[in-house]
Amino acid sequence: MHQKPASSLSAVQIAMLVLGVLMVVFIWALFVFQTMTSRAEALQARQSEHRNLALIVSESLKQMTDRAKAMGSLVVEDPEQEGDGFERLLALLAEDPVFNRLSVYDGKGDLLYSSHPDSAPSDLSQWYGQLESHLKHYGLVPLLPKREEASDSGRAEPGWRLPFLVPAGERDTLGLTRVVLIELDVGYLAGLLQHVELGPRGFIQVLDAEGAEWMRADTSGVIVGGLRVPRVQPALTGRVSSGQRTFEQDGQRFQYVFVTRAIHGFTVSVTQPFDEILGPLRSDQHKQLLLNILMTLLVGGIVFWLVRALKQQQSVLQALQLSEQRNQQLIERLEGEHARSSRAASIDHLSGLYNRRQFLDIASQALNEQRRNRRLSALLFIDLDRFKSINDSLGHQVGDLLLQAVAGRIRRMLGPDDVAARFGGDEFVVLLAEDRSESDIEQWASGLTRHLSATYELDGTELNSSPSIGIAICPRDGQTVENLLRCADAAMYSAKKAGRGQYRFFDQSLNLKDVEEFHLEQSFADALRNREFVLHYQPQVCLDSMEVIGYEALVRWHHPEFGLLFPDRFIPMAENSGFVIPLGMEVLRLACAQIAQWQRDDIPIRPVAVNVSPIQLAQQEFCQQVIDMIREHGLKTCHLELEITETAMLDANAVESLHCLKAAGVKLSLDDFGTGYSGFAHLEAVPVDKLKIDRSLIAKICNSHDDSPIVSSTIILAKRMDLKVVAEGVETREQLVHLKVAGCDIAQGYHLSRPMPPEDVPGFLRTFAEAEAVV
Repeated sequence: MHQKPASSLSAVQIAMLVLGVLMVVFIWALFVFQTMTSRAEALQARQSEHRNLALIVSESLKQMTDRAKAMGSLVVEDPEQEGDGFERLLALLAEDPVFNRLSVYDGKGDLLYSSHPDSAPSDLSQWYGQLESHLKHYGLVPLLPKREEASDSGRAEPGWRLPFLVPAGERDTLGLTRVVLIELDVGYLAGLLQHVELGPRGFIQVLDAEGAEWMRADTSGVIVGGLRVPRVQPALTGRVSSGQRTFEQDGQRFQYVFVTRAIHGFTVSVTQPFDEILGPLRSDQHKQLLLNILMTLLVGGIVFWLVRALKQQQSVLQALQLSEQRNQQLIERLEGEHARSSRAASIDHLSGLYNRRQFLDIASQALNEQRRNRRLSALLFIDLDRFKSINDSLGHQVGDLLLQAVAGRIRRMLGPDDVAARFGGDEFVVLLAEDRSESDIEQWASGLTRHLSATYELDGTELNSSPSIGIAICPRDGQTVENLLRCADAAMYSAKKAGRGQYRFFDQSLNLKDVEEFHLEQSFADALRNREFVLHYQPQVCLDSMEVIGYEALVRWHHPEFGLLFPDRFIPMAENSGFVIPLGMEVLRLACAQIAQWQRDDIPIRPVAVNVSPIQLAQQEFCQQVIDMIREHGLKTCHLELEITETAMLDANAVESLHCLKAAGVKLSLDDFGTGYSGFAHLEAVPVDKLKIDRSLIAKICNSHDDSPIVSSTIILAKRMDLKVVAEGVETREQLVHLKVAGCDIAQGYHLSRPMPPEDVPGFLRTFAEAEAVV
């Protein structure tokens, strides 16, 4: 009697302990998260500072090279004036605090003049090849040459001067006429860092194009030797590029940020150890650690008090035992009621047979038992012929009586182990699960066909009906109920095509796809009535502003059995069966309703483009129906855009509808241009505002100079006709760039966004705008 309350109390105590542990874990997890976040933010902030510093130093070096180039321009090719040029160079050199040495060489690299002949290289043979390669890529731009490695240590010690090769004069077919070697004072450059905060062990480097060190300095001045930094090969593309990495040496981690000016052949890098960057954070972390310890002790004390309080409630729980027993009796009574209600839920209320869900469960168990006993099973799919006409002409009451009579005749023919169900409408399913041969199954099906084809007397009315029956055998045609249902359904479809009152066994030659299309066509009217069609929206982006300026509405079918179906599965069938007109109006209604909903939710309104079938467009009342629908939802005509195909331009009624819609203010687009047989000559007869280039033409674009001349020509001709051009099916960035250069106005495709349900549109607009702002 006392075990159950004690057990309940123990569970509550355990729950309180678990809650306390979770709170402590949350406190410490939050501490770890904040610590890691602060650390990452500090590293990121210092990385940005170092990158800015490297950019400033590299810009200073670049300006110095510009001065060097200006000084080098004093060297001329005329021998009579070259001496005067040397004298002016020497005078400028004496006044300049940055450059302290200068040498002039001819086009072959031989020394002509030097401000310090003793230290000047006699020729530029070691650097001349670099200069020639640099000139081919960047033209007459000063260059910091690559530094030679020391033969014994593997790297040269930093020098006190930075040499820059300055091309002078004009370049002819034989090469350069003059080259000026100007050496930059490293001490002057290091002096610029006196007021820069790099920390005790932070330093800055100047590297050549291969990452070899020319100079190293900190806030105290030039450094000789010191920490060996792993060589980084800078990217030699673009004018200015940057990067960062980390490395570890002697048990310490360092942050390394660099900026490369490939056009001048040098890189500026900044290095600082992690412990200097993260030092200011440690005091705050110690305070937070102390606070976390106090919070942990507080939570532990509260949990301890609660556990003791719960123990005192033992007597109260014992007093509740009697009430709990009474509650148990009530629960048992409710469970009995639930069992009865579950049984009622498993039976079809009209026929008294099992419903679909219960049949699938029972039939699966029966099939497993049949396979264990090595006996044949047969699943029969029964569909009544002409039931829809009977239901429509005589009323639903007679139709329901017919279904009840058919269910009674089926039930009377069942054996003890057989199972029957009504799946809905006029569809019945029977599983024959006794010991029968295939001939016995055929004889049973033949008898059922005769039995169900006999005359019915319903509410004083005599009527005749017949079944179409499809039969699938287990294990020959399938091992599961689902497979047998598909096969029996296909066989039933074959029997219905053969005539009324027939039964057919499943054969592998039957086309299951045709059966599926048959069922889709049969359920199309119900789908329209039950509003199973939905719209997905694909954004259209303006290539000039990269903003979303509209959407294309694409219809989907939420089929209860086959799931989400795309237009290629049901649009051709709708056109062949005549459902395309009500489907088109349903799509227009959904689009207008969604625009109105966005308007009520204060979501930015963009025009929505809807595809219109030529069959629908040829209807005389179509124009007025569209205008009435727009007014009914309180929209403006500019909010809706209709997309037509080239076929519609060949129908006089369709062209008349287009002019009516244009006069009302509805925008028109010509869809899939380039896939049909019309051309620009037909565009003069219809008032379209946009021309959409088909995805088959866009797919051929690979961003080369001769890509898709048809697309480029189409864009040019459309522009001359004052038409906006929309490219659909844009799937790569290269296609987007090519179209923008070619003058295309609007693009849509998977590269920008896939079609999305309407509830995803607001989030997409925010993320797309943020992404474009970052770019």
